Amino acid sequence: MTVIDEQHRLQSLLEEMLGDKVQSVSVDPQLAQPTPGKVAIVIEPPELEYTTWVGPPTIRWTLDVVAGTPATQASSLDLIADAIDTLAAKGLNIATASPATFSLAGAGNLLAYQVRLNPLDLS
Repeated sequence: MTVIDEQHRLQSLLEEMLGDKVQSVSVDPQLAQPTPGKVAIVIEPPELEYTTWVGPPTIRWTLDVVAGTPATQASSLDLIADAIDTLAAKGLNIATASPATFSLAGAGNLLAYQVRLNPLDLS
């Protein structure tokens, strides 16, 4: 499976796992515009580890889970924590989740969590 194939599979998996809790899942940060009561997820370019020169790399993904608007940040942590809990409960291979800030062009900063995944088995 190529990196792009895995990215597409991951995107579909996240949408399926979160259902109506997610506004969008994309590799494009410009699409991270969550509506009230929903999160948006940005899939960052992956870390690729080549342990040998033969065979595919080990792929590690990082997700930016974002919620709210600059004016509605009070409830954002609840939405983000619920989304991360849902992903973990449904078996997503989460390694760490760390608080972060996500900058929306022209709109300000939003509360976010960076969720680092262990290598996935999506075959």
